This record gives sequence, C-alpha cells and structure tokens, in this order.
Amino acid sequence: MRRYILIATILISINCFGQSDNLTVEQERLSFIKGKWTVDGSELTYIEICDWIQGNHLQCVSSSKENKADNSISYFSYSKLENAYIYYGLYGSGNSRTLRGQWIDDRFVFEGQRQTGDNLTKWRVTMKPNNGKIDFLEERSVDNGEWKESARFQYKPAPEQNN
Repeated sequence: MRRYILIATILISINCFGQSDNLTVEQERLSFIKGKWTVDGSELTYIEICDWIQGNHLQCVSSSKENKADNSISYFSYSKLENAYIYYGLYGSGNSRTLRGQWIDDRFVFEGQRQTGDNLTKWRVTMKPNNGKIDFLEERSVDNGEWKESARFQYKPAPEQNN
C-alpha cells in the first residue's frame, strides 16, 4: 500500500511542476496566456490560472463563484505533426470541444465544428495579446450561416487576494 501511495505522490508532483524550459518558437507564442486572469465586473468571482505543465503544454483552470457551469479546464498545445495549435476544453456544463488554430500576424485564430442532431455548429475564436491583457472574441455559425459574435471580452490580470 505504501508503494502505491509513493508512486501516486511522485506522479502528482511531476504534473504539479510547470515546465517552460526548452520551448519551441511555436510553444513560446502561447506564453502570453500564462498567468492569473479575470474579466471586468467579475474580479471577485471569476479567476482563470494558466501555467505550463509537463510536456510544454499550457493548462488553464477557471473557477467561478457565481456559475459552476463556468468552471473549466483547458489545454493549449502545439502539434508539430499537424503544424497547428490545439485547444481542448472541458466545461462545467458537461460539454467539451476541440479547436485547431494558427498564429496569424499578431493573434491566435482557432476553429472547430460539431455536428449535433440536424445542426452543424462552427466556432471561430480569436485571442490577441494587448498591453498585458488578452482580447477574446468567439464567433459561431450554425448550418454554414452567417458568423455571429457569441462572446467578446478582455482578460486582465487578476488582482492579488489577501487572505
């Protein structure tokens, strides 16, 4: 039994230490996402913490005191094989999605789609660094219709909390 506890402890500690050494140029582009974030009006109720994990992947964990469906865990990575950035999100609502993206000029543009029932839903997400903040835009198209804005906000550094 002690051996299993020791093995579990070692595995947990390996995953707890962020890794940011030996980043490729493509992985380095993700660096602006690393940090503690919130959004205007939700400074006391919403926080998202992004940090490097084993394998030079970026993990983001969000927590909302107001809406548990807003809790999520997300991963950003670069696939050399696919020559693309990969986003994978698991949401408190029970949904998940995978988007593939590229660094275009000064921003990331991720796209993905899902067929549900009779509807094809496509997403396009743009993330752009902006003076220490991150501009976020999500657009959605249903059944190849017009792209419509579904979310727009700016991540800003989360204030330090005094406990």
